[in-house]
Amino acid sequence: MTRFVRPLLASVALCGLLSPPAHAELDVARLKQTIEASFESEYPKLDALYKDIHAHPEVAYQEVKTAAKLAAEMRAIGFEVTEHVGKTGLVAIYRNGDGPTIMVRTELDALPMEEKTGLPYASRDKQIWQGRETFVAHSCGHDIHMASWVGTAKTLVGIKDQWHGTLMFIAQPAEEEVTGAKAMIDDGLFTRFPKPDAGFALHDGSGAYGSVTYRVGVGSSNVDGLFIRFVGRGGHGAIPQATIDPVMMASRFVVDVQSVISRKRTRPNSASSLSARSTPAPPATSFPTRPG
Repeated sequence: MTRFVRPLLASVALCGLLSPPAHAELDVARLKQTIEASFESEYPKLDALYKDIHAHPEVAYQEVKTAAKLAAEMRAIGFEVTEHVGKTGLVAIYRNGDGPTIMVRTELDALPMEEKTGLPYASRDKQIWQGRETFVAHSCGHDIHMASWVGTAKTLVGIKDQWHGTLMFIAQPAEEEVTGAKAMIDDGLFTRFPKPDAGFALHDGSGAYGSVTYRVGVGSSNVDGLFIRFVGRGGHGAIPQATIDPVMMASRFVVDVQSVISRKRTRPNSASSLSARSTPAPPATSFPTRPG
């Protein structure tokens, strides 16, 4: 988990810098030292929380124990917590005077797959998913995101004299099924609670170790699904010309759709991604951080 310390601290600093008290001179170097000291003192607890969540994952809309665990952590820090937003989601609010509302998001769910890492805290839990029993594992980093989310909350509350405003920490269910965000919005995320002025989330990616990367504009693609039915017409194998073969139709469709990628403008250094922008997105920029 230590390799995620720098992204966590970066998100904390960004949130804290957005809303300093009026007329205050922000000592960035001192603030950085305070944040790092806070994180180092809390790290053993956060590492234990990460390993606990990793060992006991839950799939979409079944994150009951995970959500309860995070709710308890946030209440202990001093947040007002509302549970069961979008089924199993959480909204935690911390008010610190007038100022912008800053949203920090994590995900709750794991994947229906077996973990084979051999780690002492590896998941051996099972749940019912799509009508069958399956192993469950945190294979997409949501366990790290949750521990970092709690650590960010603790750090920001610890330096509340450095900023004014409202913190809105949300824990989203069913991110792997894509539907969790909509479930929270449909349940009044932005009507029952303050509408954020800025939002932050931690995501592990392919950036170099020891660096923080950002991109202006769209940074990654959206994942969604659709179902297409091809209707054919049966017949005898001796006269295929009198039939309409849906397998051939579907096969041709896959090839035609894939060929769209090579006929559209793509982002720089990304031959396999489809961009809807009329001009290429600016390249990502990385800043080296102090070795951990």
